[in-house]
Amino acid sequence: MISKTKIITLTIFFSFLLTPLTEVRASLSDDANAYEKYPLYSKYEKKQKYDKYKKFLKAKEQSGLDTEAKRLQAKEGYTKYKLYLKDKTKNRAYAVYLSQYNAYKKYKKYSDYKKYKKYKKYNKKEYEKYKNYGSQGYKDGYNRYKVFMNDLGNVTNNTGPEISVGLWSKSHLDAGSEPFRITATKSFDITNCSTTLIGQFPVGQTARVKYIGPDGMLQIYNSNTPLIFTNVLNKVCLIASDGNNADMIFDVNTPTNLSKAGYEQYRGKITIQHSFTDDNYDLYQNLSFPDHDLANSKRRVWVINTLPLEHYMWGYGEMSGGVEQHSKVMITAGRTYARWYIEYANKWSDEGFKILSYSFSQIYNGYDYEIAHPLVSDAARKTNGIVMKYGSEYVLAAYSSYTDMTGYPYLLSVPDPYGKNDSMTTEQMVANGNHMWGLSASGSLNLASNHGWTWTRILSYYYSGINIAKEY
Repeated sequence: MISKTKIITLTIFFSFLLTPLTEVRASLSDDANAYEKYPLYSKYEKKQKYDKYKKFLKAKEQSGLDTEAKRLQAKEGYTKYKLYLKDKTKNRAYAVYLSQYNAYKKYKKYSDYKKYKKYKKYNKKEYEKYKNYGSQGYKDGYNRYKVFMNDLGNVTNNTGPEISVGLWSKSHLDAGSEPFRITATKSFDITNCSTTLIGQFPVGQTARVKYIGPDGMLQIYNSNTPLIFTNVLNKVCLIASDGNNADMIFDVNTPTNLSKAGYEQYRGKITIQHSFTDDNYDLYQNLSFPDHDLANSKRRVWVINTLPLEHYMWGYGEMSGGVEQHSKVMITAGRTYARWYIEYANKWSDEGFKILSYSFSQIYNGYDYEIAHPLVSDAARKTNGIVMKYGSEYVLAAYSSYTDMTGYPYLLSVPDPYGKNDSMTTEQMVANGNHMWGLSASGSLNLASNHGWTWTRILSYYYSGINIAKEY
């Protein structure tokens, strides 16, 4: 657990009341609502000021003081009649200025309003509905949300905890006849994943790893001098020789028959690991994996990428960028989903990793995707270290293309006209994996693009009762 976790403890639920906010402890969604609504009150205020200017025009017309000369004359009469009121005996002669006094008094009452002429463009009835947005509740919510967003915007260079990702695998038979081939952008070491150095490969040389069985043993050799390295047990680790894995880019030569063909480069560290597990038959027989090896489905050798969570998010393949608020929604959901797997998952512990790079978990395409879609890493940097929590636990931030999952109180069905797919029935969407719980990617895009919602407000709508946490 990271020791300096910073959590914005604001309980989230969805509310869009148009009445003034009065609760001392409002939800994040309410504060987001106030943040959007409170500035609108200024339009109402300007309309009110222009209404006062119209009163000035009416008073001017009724007073008959339509020229500067008439106003000066009336002002003089106004002053003299005030003297009469002060001392009627002494200033009896000024009693004749009553009509000028009344005319200028009416004019003077509204004369200060003429400066509001500049607000003519706010002379719209629609601004009347903003009059409730100026309450203290809205103002307080606006200020709280502003502080909250400033805190989330305090980007650090911390790259977070490491995550291990299962990229792809071969059957043990294919790993024997067709070795894994790996190159890199700089010199790398191969170790036994502990303290033993097996060999070093300079730039330009290809490391090959093959399965030689029958007990899970792997063999390492290079492209120039076959079989020069010692046989090892069921896994080997490839790391940067200079100790800096942050800028280490491995090419793992992904087979062309995989759905991940074209994504071959990965940042960080690479592990080749043989698995003896026998409880994931259905997974390994999926069409996304090669070699339908019924008899030996448990005997696969995996390519595993281990890297910091933030670098993992740079290659997050569930989005390509676009509308910034939607991108922040997706990247935060993806980071939280991955953080949940780091902390709690053990489904693939026998295979040596935490999360798959396929849609079975969430799509990760590595360095190639990072380069092709720079808006993804941009969104990751802008939301660095931000995750969602439910109490003290990380949220399993499930999402689908269109919008209750038992056991997860934050994954509740919500009314979602924003993510509706008019071409599909609810039954069709469920059949296609769009289960109507968690985040709707389509709804998020709609809310960000067409309704002006902030990314935190969108998250607070789709995930019930969560906290937004800036972990590092």
